[in-house]
Order: sequence, then C-alpha cells, then structure tokens
Amino acid sequence: MELLSAVPIVGEPLAIIIPFILVLGVVVFVHEYGHYIVGRWCGIRAEVFSIGFGPRLWGWKDKRGTEWQVAALPLGGYVRFVGDMDPASAGRIEDAHLTQAERKAAFHNAALGARAATVAAGPVFNFLLSIALFTALALAVGRQSEQPVIGGIGEDAPANIELQAGDRVLEVAGEPVESFGAILSAIQRADGEAVPVLIERDGAEQTVSVAHRIAAVIERVTPGMPASRTGLLAGDTIVEINGEPVASFRAIQIATADLPLEEAIEIKVLRDGVAEVFSVMPVSVERAHPVTGETKPLPTIGISAYDLGGIEPTMEGVGIGTALNAGVSNTVGIITTTVTYIGDLLFAGADPSQLGGPIRIAQVSGEQAERGFLEFVHLIAFLSTSIGLINLVPIPVLDGGHLMFYLVEALRGRPVGAAAMRYGTALGLSLVLLLMVFATYNDILRL
Repeated sequence: MELLSAVPIVGEPLAIIIPFILVLGVVVFVHEYGHYIVGRWCGIRAEVFSIGFGPRLWGWKDKRGTEWQVAALPLGGYVRFVGDMDPASAGRIEDAHLTQAERKAAFHNAALGARAATVAAGPVFNFLLSIALFTALALAVGRQSEQPVIGGIGEDAPANIELQAGDRVLEVAGEPVESFGAILSAIQRADGEAVPVLIERDGAEQTVSVAHRIAAVIERVTPGMPASRTGLLAGDTIVEINGEPVASFRAIQIATADLPLEEAIEIKVLRDGVAEVFSVMPVSVERAHPVTGETKPLPTIGISAYDLGGIEPTMEGVGIGTALNAGVSNTVGIITTTVTYIGDLLFAGADPSQLGGPIRIAQVSGEQAERGFLEFVHLIAFLSTSIGLINLVPIPVLDGGHLMFYLVEALRGRPVGAAAMRYGTALGLSLVLLLMVFATYNDILRL
C-alpha cells in the first residue's frame, strides 16, 4: 500500500482516494451482505444490491433476479427488497401492484421476526467482520512478550540509543530486571538522564548507556474522561501545567499527581503550532504514584502516551483461543468507548470537534495505507465496528430506527402507520444529513 503514492499514474490524490474506496467498500459490502443473506434465508428476495449511490456504473443480474451493482457515489450502499418503495425500506409498494410471487417474497409481508433479523444483520455482520479481522491480526502479529529482551528500536527512540534488537537486558542502573515492563519503568524514571544498562549481546555481557525521554505529546485521550470533555486532542503537545513548564510525559505525570484532588488544572498545549490553554477538572482514580509507587487516589485527566516510546518488545505467537479473545475484546472496547463518547457528547459537554466525516476517513485511510497492510486492516476493523454501532442508533432511516418501529409494532400488535413512518423517516434523514454536514465541517477545519 505504501507504494501507491510513488506510482506516477497514481500520485498523491489517488493514494488517498483508492484506500478510502477500499475501506468503505469492504465495510459497506459486509454490512449490506448481512441484510441480503439473512433476508434470503428468511424468504425475502432482494431486487438490488448496490455498493454506492447514484447512477449505476457496472453490474449484473444473478439467477435469483437480484441486480448487483456498483454506483457512482461510494459513500454507502443499500439492498432494496421486493416491495420496498425506496432503498431505505421506508415505504412500501401496495400488494395490488405486485404479482403473487412478489407478494410472497416482499419484505413488508415477512413475519416481524424475519424483518427484524434482516435489519439487525447488517450491524451484526459489521461486528463479526471486526472480530474476524482483529483475530487475524492477533494471529499474524502475536502479542508482546514480557521477556526482558529488546525486540526492536523504532523511529520514536533517540537516534543515539545504544540498545539493539536482540539485546537481553539484565540490569538498569544497577537494579536487576526480569520483565520488559521493568526495563521501561526503570528507563522512564530516569526521564532523559543517562543510565547504565547491563545487557547480554551475542553471548557476552556489556554495559551501554541509555538516555530516553518520552515527549510530552498526548497520544490518546480516553473517552469520557476530563481531557476528552474539555477538548484536549491526540497530537497536542503539553508545554505547561499550572504555569510550570513540562518537558516530558513523565514530568506531566509527576506534576499532576502532586496537585490537590478537587482543583482545576490549567494546561497549556501547542496544537498545530498555536498555543491554547485548557482548564481541566480532574477525577480521582486509585493508581500508583509515579515517584513513590504508593497506590492511592490521584488526580487523573485521562491522557496517555505510548508506553514503549520507540523501545519495542519481542513478540510471541498466540493460539486461536487467545486471538479470538483479543478480537472480541477489541471490538467490545471500540463499542464501549464510542458509546461513552456519545453519552458525554449529549449529556456532559464533550468536545464535538472530534467527530469526523468522509474527508477525515479518507485522510486516515491514506495514512494507514502508507504505514502498511496491517495498519490498513486495523482501520477497516475499527470502522466496521463504528459503522455497525452508528447504524444501531434508533433514528429512522438507520437500522436502529427500523428496529425501533418493529419494537413498537410488537407492543401494539400492528405496524406503525404510514404517516408516522413517513414523518419519522423525514426527521431521521434530516438528523443524519445535519450530522454529516457537521462532521464534514469539522473535517474542513482540520485541513
């Protein structure tokens, strides 16, 4: 993938567009195929299976009479079943206008359970795709080993670091270490000061000097925590805490740990070269003090940096059970953090500027493609979960809206009226369009 931008006929624009189309194409196909195949199992026939909207570019008709097509606008897709008035299944064609065979295979004539299963299958297939991809990644990459062995030195590490891949670390600053985490903790405690590290390299022991400091850059903002609600973003460089300069992430940890629990923290950051100041009210979290190691309630705002800081562990293979557990855990983790963020956005004043739209997805797709195949697959898995979850929001037009109507039908004993369906669909479409416009506006501001 990283070669795309180097090919003259492709160039930089297509190096973004092609990954974007691939990402959305895979995620949308799996989502719509979930609707299609479960509907088919339930005896509902699909008339059109479309990847994209608008004019048809290419397609064919299968032996069941379904038209499979690729359309001009690659921002989604749909399955139109027999009896549907439109691709969103928001309206129905009266039975009088259908043949007897069409009435039998029409979506709106299927049992309530069959319709609900067909609608729910799209998001469910998205979640299954995420689990499958995260499982495959775990099998391909393995997991970090706790052996005190250096697996590699990444680009984030200092250029003059004397550690090498394959070094077994025996001591740091005269203290024995027995795990990879202990190596990192000992080096991070020095916070840029040179420390002697006893290693075993090529069967012989030797001492090297290591000076390593993790930059004061936020790599991740935890959804639902104070930093997220205040507007701090991944990529921000923290330069001051309550007016005091900080030069490393450890300095941030120490500075915040010793502050009073119930006082706001003034945090000055550099964002795209521009200084901004945020007032963040921390929460109390039971954790180890970065200096004393004592576990007690400490002020916490919910930011983190890469623990490895360019010093990478060795990797070890995992079995299918462990990999599957990782696949499920990663998928559930994305769902949990997304739901938390949406809740904070609605009720706790979280920063809405983190919402991204098509432009942002295109940018990230291009970036991940440049980084390599595994990162690109990870993005597909992440977006598949996100799109599956978004489709379950109970807004008419989305799958969640249809399921909401079916729940009302189950409680009332009869379908929702045509007028209510019409008005609900119009309202849902308006909300979705407003959200898309807002997300695209955020994308433009980031350019």
